[in-house]
Amino acid sequence: MKVLLIDYGTSNINSIYNSLKKMKKIQIFINNFKIKKYDKIIFPGQGHIKSSMDFILNKENIFEYIKNTHILGICIGYHIFFNKSEEDIFSNCLGVFKENISLLTNNCCFNTYSPNIGWNNVEVIKNHKILSKIPGFFLQYFMHSYSSIFKKQNYVYAISKFNNKIFNSIIIEENKFLFQFHPEKGGYYGYQIIENFLKL
Repeated sequence: MKVLLIDYGTSNINSIYNSLKKMKKIQIFINNFKIKKYDKIIFPGQGHIKSSMDFILNKENIFEYIKNTHILGICIGYHIFFNKSEEDIFSNCLGVFKENISLLTNNCCFNTYSPNIGWNNVEVIKNHKILSKIPGFFLQYFMHSYSSIFKKQNYVYAISKFNNKIFNSIIIEENKFLFQFHPEKGGYYGYQIIENFLKL
């Protein structure tokens, strides 16, 4: 199995790389866009939306990959599939989901920077085989200030709460599997999700 790991230049890919290395019978390629076809592609977390999109949109094969390959998007790798992000409203994202990524804050009067860092609950609201052996409620590690707000969208498979806002912690649409949390830092259940993704 060939797995492409995207490094935007600002992301910390060591954790996800080390998780993948534990898996059997996979070859890991980092930013090798010369290969026409991969079995899986991973857009890791950490980074800024503008620099991430600047990197992605310069890769000529990227849209072909996204169309024809199982995609795992983590944190910023989840945000890039929306229209725009409030992190930089002037940067266009891939627009797969026709909504924007919003700042998570409970302050009505000020644009307060409120990072969600640490372990938080994930509540599964729809089942999928990528969630095989995962309980209905489980803890995962988050590190973000922005997300897609829960509005009962049909592509939402799990939700979480921060600053009195419910956000979408797992989104699944066709070949795209997007996680707001970091499964590579999420212990047993996080490792199980990555293993399930590779088996799809």
